[in-house]
Amino acid sequence: MSQQKKKPKFKRGFKKWSDDKCLELRKKLGLKNISPLCGFDLCKFFKIPILTPGEIKGQDPKMLKHLLSNGSNDWSAATVPLGNDKYLVIHNNTHSLPRQQSNVMHELAHIICGHKVDQDKLNLGLSGFLRDYNEEQENEAEWLGACLQLPRPALIWALKKGMSERDIADYFNASIEMTRYRINITGVKAQLHYSKLNRYNYP
Repeated sequence: MSQQKKKPKFKRGFKKWSDDKCLELRKKLGLKNISPLCGFDLCKFFKIPILTPGEIKGQDPKMLKHLLSNGSNDWSAATVPLGNDKYLVIHNNTHSLPRQQSNVMHELAHIICGHKVDQDKLNLGLSGFLRDYNEEQENEAEWLGACLQLPRPALIWALKKGMSERDIADYFNASIEMTRYRINITGVKAQLHYSKLNRYNYP
């Protein structure tokens, strides 16, 4: 029997901070709270270079072939610290466009949260970054990355307009799985349902 994944626990106030940060960044980019946000545009805003493995000079041809063929399902993206609070993001361009957006948002979330890579992983180079895993940091990056792609106000706006999950996914360039996850985890459908009930619940 497969074990059910534990519900992640976050630091107090992290979810509220994530919601606020998503809207703050949209405002800085001149976007509305309900506007789609492109991960690649956000990289440009932060002046973070984003490359594919094939664009990295001096890469081992065998490793490169593995990353982009048989091993393409084993990794999504990696953040490489360059020092002095500068970073480089390497992403898997063999994934679908919605998946690439999610991958890039996830890596940007690591940077926005100020996550660090252990020194022993730094010493291994690219292979070390791809194997780096810190459960608390990954949970935070997963949450914030999803918020960046599909913030609560955008979901409420879309559902009020009667958009289907597929419509929402297409509009925000997200996968249907990510869209469904965000709708469920935020409880926006229940929020809209209760607001309708209260509207007609006269004293």
